[in-house]
Amino acid sequence: MAKRPFTLAVLVWLAACGGTPQRTGSLPPQAIAAAPDAAPVVDPLEVAAPPKPLVDIDWATAALKNDTEANAVWAKIAPTGDDWERKLAEVPVAQSPPLAIALLHGGNFACPAPPTSPACPRELELPEPAPTATMTDPCLRRMLALWATSQLDDEDIPVVYDSLRAIAALPPPESQLVAAAIDAIAEDDHARRLELITIAHKAGNRDVAGSKVGRLDEAHLIEAATKHHIHAALEVLSAEAHRAVFLAAITDDAMDPHARASAISELLDAEPTLAADTKKALIAATKAKDCLVAAAAIHALATRGDTKYIPRRPTGRSPESLMRSLCLVANYDLVVGNDDAAALLQGFVPAKGLELEIVHLDPLSEVDTDGDGDPRTNRTVTLVPRPEVVFPEIEDVIRAFRTCTKTTCISHDREYRFHPKPSGGTLALARLEVIELPSCPTL
Repeated sequence: MAKRPFTLAVLVWLAACGGTPQRTGSLPPQAIAAAPDAAPVVDPLEVAAPPKPLVDIDWATAALKNDTEANAVWAKIAPTGDDWERKLAEVPVAQSPPLAIALLHGGNFACPAPPTSPACPRELELPEPAPTATMTDPCLRRMLALWATSQLDDEDIPVVYDSLRAIAALPPPESQLVAAAIDAIAEDDHARRLELITIAHKAGNRDVAGSKVGRLDEAHLIEAATKHHIHAALEVLSAEAHRAVFLAAITDDAMDPHARASAISELLDAEPTLAADTKKALIAATKAKDCLVAAAAIHALATRGDTKYIPRRPTGRSPESLMRSLCLVANYDLVVGNDDAAALLQGFVPAKGLELEIVHLDPLSEVDTDGDGDPRTNRTVTLVPRPEVVFPEIEDVIRAFRTCTKTTCISHDREYRFHPKPSGGTLALARLEVIELPSCPTL
C-alpha cells in the first residue's frame, strides 16, 4: 500500500507528456519527490515493554528474619508445577538463603514413585510435579528442595542439618535430592559428610553414597569402610597402604560381596608371601554365607597351595550340603574362569551324566509341540555326558543361588530345579530343570 502514491504520480506525469510510457534508466524528479520517506529502522528491544514479574513482591522491604516470615513470602510466591522455575528465577540472591532454610525445615519431600512388582523389578523414576501442583505436593517440594540446597551458605548448614539428614534417609528411587543434600556440606566438614553418606548407604542409596566417598579425607575413608561397611571406600584406599582395612573387609559380612572378593584379590597381590593373619581371615571367609566371597577365599588359598577347601561332592546325604557345594562351585567357576571349575561340577553328577531339561517359553505359541498340554512351552530333555557337564547360563545361575528354597532357585529370568539322587553312598545331581519365566511387560 505504501507504493500506491508513487505509481499514481508516475502515470500522471506520463499522461501530461502525451507519449507512450518508455523504460528509462532513472526515475524522473517528480517520481522521486512523490516517493514516501523510508520508515526508520526501530530496534524492537528498545520499545518492547519489560515482562511483568510473576512474583508481586517488593524484595527490598520483604521481611525474612525467621521461618514464619519466610513462609509468608513463600505463600506470595505460590509456586506451582507449571511456573516454579520461572518464579524462583525472580528471587534475588540475597533473599534466597532464608527462603531455602524455611523450605527445608518444612520437609515433605518424599515424592511417591509408581508401584512395581517383585517379580518384575524395574528402575523407577520419580514423576514430575503436575502443572497444578502447589507447595503441599511432595513432588513439587522435592524440586524446590533441589533449588534450596544450592542456595545455602556454609554457615547455614548447622541450621538445616537435621533437614539434610532426613533427606539423606530418603530411599530409592530418590537419589538426586539425596546427592544434593550431601553436596551441600562444606568441603572440609568430613564428619557431617560421612554421616550423610552413611545414612544414604543404609537407606539403600549405595550408588549415591559410593559416589561421594571420594571427597572424604583418609581418616574418614577408613571409618567409612571399617565402621559403616561402605565398600566404595576400598576403591579409594589401597591394600598396600591400608592392609588392616582390607583384612577386615574380608570377613565383614555387612559389606558388599563383590567388594569383599575384590579385597581378597588386592590383598593377595600385595602379599607375595601370605601372612598368617591373612590366611586366618581367608580360612574364615571360606565359610562366608555369600558363595562369591567363600569361592574367592577358596581360590586365594588354592593359589598358595592350600587346596583342601575346594568344594567337592559332600560325603553325606544332606540336600542342604549339596546345594551349598553347588553354589560354591558355580561361584568358583566365576572366580576362576577356566576348565578347573567345570571339572569340579562334573564330580557332582552320576557316572552316566546329567539329565538336563530345558523349558523354553513362547507366550504367543498356539501349538503344543511337546504334548505337555501347554502350547506356550517347549520342553527338551538331554542326557549330558559327565565330561561335558557345565552350568547353563552361569551368571544367571549364580544370581538364582541367592534366592533358593530348598532345591529350587529363582532368578528374574529362570527357575532352576535341582534334583539330587543317591549315588555311591552320597547325593549326586542327577537332574536339572531350567524353566524360562515370562518376560516383564514393556512399559
